Amino acid sequence: MKKDLAGVIPQDLLSYLPDGYEIIGNIAIISVPASLEAYFKDITKALLSRRPSLVTILNKISTIQGKERIAHYDPIFGKETITEVREFGFRYQLNVREVYFSTKMASERRRIHELINKRDTVFVPFAGVGPYAIPAATRGAEVYAIEISHHACAWMARNAIVNGASSNLHIIRGDALQAAYYLNKDFSRIIIPTPYGVLKSPDFFLDRLIQGGTAHWITFCNKAQINEYIEELSGDIYEVTYCHKSGNIAPSVFRWILDIKKKKTDRQ
Repeated sequence: MKKDLAGVIPQDLLSYLPDGYEIIGNIAIISVPASLEAYFKDITKALLSRRPSLVTILNKISTIQGKERIAHYDPIFGKETITEVREFGFRYQLNVREVYFSTKMASERRRIHELINKRDTVFVPFAGVGPYAIPAATRGAEVYAIEISHHACAWMARNAIVNGASSNLHIIRGDALQAAYYLNKDFSRIIIPTPYGVLKSPDFFLDRLIQGGTAHWITFCNKAQINEYIEELSGDIYEVTYCHKSGNIAPSVFRWILDIKKKKTDRQ
């Protein structure tokens, strides 16, 4: 956007314009400070010139807050907040004012989906509207998804129908951090899309992993911290088989995904 708006927004203000924006379906989400409010029409024009299919542009005016991970927005173009995201053959309907959704892990979701087979039993805490749980269920796996937001649960149920995943997807509305009270079951695969700042270690969920099973842990930290996590998780019980950095959310703070395999013992 800075390139498109150079010469339109004064140079001393242009530095306050964010480098990018996120597209969720046909909705754009940007974070523009109040000091640039006078240039909202110019920003809208620049976005629509690149993305003419946009029906709404929302300005994010708060960070993601609360257990339901909701941010607050002001519309600067359009009013519709219900959209549909299409991601490698799957469709996710949602209301961006009600639920959290990010497109930034789409390639990792595809990678995990391709690893799953119909013999898997899969647990997805913090399941959202289903972008990890639904692809797993379409592979024939038995999937248990826990989500605290009643809005997200409703959209996940709807998306399960849309994607033909209802028959083996079990949606549980509840706090994933209280999973021990909901499930008395072990799993061959656990997908943990941890909300920012919620979980410093996957140990809480790794106890539910069968021997030979794999957990996929998404977390946020700097490079030194991720190296510490890898060292802590590498030993007699677990091994880290994959580590990938997927974008940053703050200076030196990155989104990471680790694949953590529980080793088989000699007795098995």
